[in-house]
Amino acid sequence: MKEETFDYSKVPHNFGLCATDTCPHADTCLRRIAYAHAPSNAIFLYVLNPKAMETTAGKCKYHCPNKKVRYAKGFIHTAEAVSVGLSGAFRYRLIGLWGIRRYYQKRKGETLLSPAEQQQVIAIARNLGLQRTEYFDAYVEEYNFT
Repeated sequence: MKEETFDYSKVPHNFGLCATDTCPHADTCLRRIAYAHAPSNAIFLYVLNPKAMETTAGKCKYHCPNKKVRYAKGFIHTAEAVSVGLSGAFRYRLIGLWGIRRYYQKRKGETLLSPAEQQQVIAIARNLGLQRTEYFDAYVEEYNFT
């Protein structure tokens, strides 16, 4: 099995990294893995205070598991499948949750949909009577940097 390389360019600029190398969870913590892969040309990093981390004794509340999550990419086919009379309700309910700009970014697949956001789309579509086997245009596996 080919080992996947970590792509530091996908780490959000405001994601807190961890420089604590003595943590028992360092091998599975996304914060520590991202820190280990930070490029040398990144002069300033957003890092958790190592002194504060020393006091947690392996019970860090900032631990971020390095498990990938299945994100959805776009829901144009679902939006087009909603009947004309209900398409406005579908669109406006999601705009009410995310705002107009984020709605269109997520609809077109420019911004990924988290599992919770996927459930919102599915719930609204089903509430309006739309039953589909697949609600999203594509899926990608990515790290959850939240």
